[in-house]
Amino acid sequence: MAQLIVDLETSARDSADEEDVPEERLYLGVITTSRGKSGLSVLHDGQQRLVVLAMFLAFARDRVQSNTERNRLDRMLVRRAFARPPEPRLRLSAMDHAWFAHFILPPGATRRLPATAPLGSPRELLLAARFMEHAFGSYKPDELSNILDFLLHHTALVRSIADVAPPPPHPMLAHPMLADPMLAGSRQPAPSPHFSIAAE
Repeated sequence: MAQLIVDLETSARDSADEEDVPEERLYLGVITTSRGKSGLSVLHDGQQRLVVLAMFLAFARDRVQSNTERNRLDRMLVRRAFARPPEPRLRLSAMDHAWFAHFILPPGATRRLPATAPLGSPRELLLAARFMEHAFGSYKPDELSNILDFLLHHTALVRSIADVAPPPPHPMLAHPMLADPMLAGSRQPAPSPHFSIAAE
């Protein structure tokens, strides 16, 4: 997580210092998704990168000076529609999402992080939030603006769409003599996805 932020800071600084150099992009890797229910994409690989980027956008949203920029960053995190509850664009596992939805997603939330971790706080997310808090405390307004501009216009993330095979048949059905008509067509329950992404 820290390395991604350091790479982003370094690339943004180098880009600002070398105006005559052709534009370069920071490659953020590959994420793998599959089609889920209700128009959502299930994220199988790349969770940490997307969570770190979402947290970075949330911390930036709560610290930029322009209302227009603040609203633009907020729309990248949460879909808001009239007469409908806000819908996060990135949903974590149930336990992690409760913390994420309370301490990261709401506007201004990252400026109100508690001094001590609430009981049950997810350790990885809490460490990431503390790291972000420290990093953003050192950014000057023009530095933050430069990093944001680089992140939004000069980074690349590749999305791979996977065809997820159905779960294997019940092990008792492997031998035809053991097949029970009552079990025919039954499947092992698939594990619940940890992350889902709202479709654009």
